[in-house]
Amino acid sequence: MDRKSLRNDIILILSLLLVAAVAMIVILSLPKPKKVSAKISVANQVVETIDLSLLEEKDYYIEGTKGKLHVHTKEGLIAVLESNCPHQDCVHMGYTNRSDLPIICAYNQVVIQIVGGSSLDDVVI
Repeated sequence: MDRKSLRNDIILILSLLLVAAVAMIVILSLPKPKKVSAKISVANQVVETIDLSLLEEKDYYIEGTKGKLHVHTKEGLIAVLESNCPHQDCVHMGYTNRSDLPIICAYNQVVIQIVGGSSLDDVVI
């Protein structure tokens, strides 16, 4: 192996190490995702806590004070799909993960409050 080839190999190895070090610093400096959950309360009593960080699609049936609510989660979001309440405001809110805007079914005294996460990630569909 001649000197020029050895020098080029050393430069290549040092360049790769530098790129790997920069990539590691960038990865470690990224913000860690926070755990996001939905606390479901009936008449001010928490009856269910759902981990929205799992991003799973699942149905829940919550017994309110005057009937059942069909609650659904998908992709880190939660929604009330069905309720026996007269105005259906809770259903019309759609899917959300907003911590500043709880889903409320006053008729059934059900509140779904999002806890954790970041307001930058908040979505309403």
